[in-house]
Amino acid sequence: MTKISRRAALAFVAGGVASTGIAYAAVSSFSDEDLVLITLEKYLGKLNIRVEHLQQFVLEFQNRNPWISPGGNLGDAITLLETARLGEARQLLPREKRRYLRHFDRVVLAEFHMLTDYAWRSSPNDPIRFTGWQSCTNPFANLEPPKVA
Repeated sequence: MTKISRRAALAFVAGGVASTGIAYAAVSSFSDEDLVLITLEKYLGKLNIRVEHLQQFVLEFQNRNPWISPGGNLGDAITLLETARLGEARQLLPREKRRYLRHFDRVVLAEFHMLTDYAWRSSPNDPIRFTGWQSCTNPFANLEPPKVA
């Protein structure tokens, strides 16, 4: 049987308290932009988007879908897990939370394609700009009324 000294026990407790404090500070410093960017980069890879355009996108996304964003502790926890490359930890969440997060991911991706010029850039290295809502994003659409003979 191994004996644990008082110093070892205190060091263990102090390490646990310190790591809990660091984790709390890291989680409380995340913003909605962090969660959206982490989600987008999970599916699309590294994105070349300026902070101003990302903030405009997130604001418009939240205005258009106020019920979608996982705010509070769930959003912070997912951002932390994805930042630490532990996205598989989502599987530990209850089924309803996993379904909710999958829906969030899909809506963020769809809105990103609709509200930015991501798909219309000439090169993957071109910066992504927030363009706002366009009534039709089909480049082949003919929106002129038909001519009457």
